[in-house]
Amino acid sequence: MSSLFEQTLAEYPMLRDTDVLYKESHGARPGFLEFWPPTEPGSPEAPRPKEFPMGKAGVEIYDPKTRPIDLLGDIVSHHLVETDPILKTFYQQFEHSLTPRQRETLQKQYVYAKENFGEKRPYADWEKHSGLPGYFRGYAFDQWKDSERWYEPEQLKMFDQMMSYLRRNPMEDVLYNRGVD
Repeated sequence: MSSLFEQTLAEYPMLRDTDVLYKESHGARPGFLEFWPPTEPGSPEAPRPKEFPMGKAGVEIYDPKTRPIDLLGDIVSHHLVETDPILKTFYQQFEHSLTPRQRETLQKQYVYAKENFGEKRPYADWEKHSGLPGYFRGYAFDQWKDSERWYEPEQLKMFDQMMSYLRRNPMEDVLYNRGVD
């Protein structure tokens, strides 16, 4: 049986060009997975995996129930929105389209994280590194139940376009652009 990473690459071939390391650590920590940015050393309680050298992005899987779309969502929302110009544009469009109701939802999520998960970062840091990426993943990456109700129609349309982009095979783009059948 292939790894979750191999399954994800098969479903989303455009990830083949990303330079993200992968490790399975089932049961090592609560939650499904952790994305490790290139400059994140971790903490004494949760250090960066030794297999992920500084300067390289990596994703560590904790729960064997993690799906390819979950892995894709973390790679996109924590990494590719910084390195892929098209995904960066989608992310910025979403951020700038947030309504007052959606900003209020983020504020409530922050309070919940503080009360239930020991969140200690100031709101702005939490929003940048956790809140906004999580909201960005809710509908597009199938992470929120009944997610359509938390987004505006234009945002849903944008996410559908983004997912079409993510499902494309870059090799087919190359062949098509060169006129090869």
